[in-house]
Amino acid sequence: MFGPKIKAMRLEHGLKQRQLAELLETDMPMYSKMELGARRVRRDQVPKLAELYKVDERELMKLWLADGVYAILKEEDEKLRLDAIDLAKEYFQLNNGL
Repeated sequence: MFGPKIKAMRLEHGLKQRQLAELLETDMPMYSKMELGARRVRRDQVPKLAELYKVDERELMKLWLADGVYAILKEEDEKLRLDAIDLAKEYFQLNNGL
């Protein structure tokens, strides 16, 4: 999810992977893996991307978080994934009032 999105934004802006690697203070092979989804972008790098591309940081962070949840759950069977998501929602609702 997140990797293809940052690749699409990079291409829309006519930037090279090398330029993004410099911005995110990483090397080009690592950045390439981020676009492919083989490596995760760090949380602190998301605001830098939002600023560069002039997109809503909250929306980009939401996509980044969803990508992380997907990465954790993708190997599990569908019922277990959905049950885990439902349980997490319950935890959030219970702790929302704290």
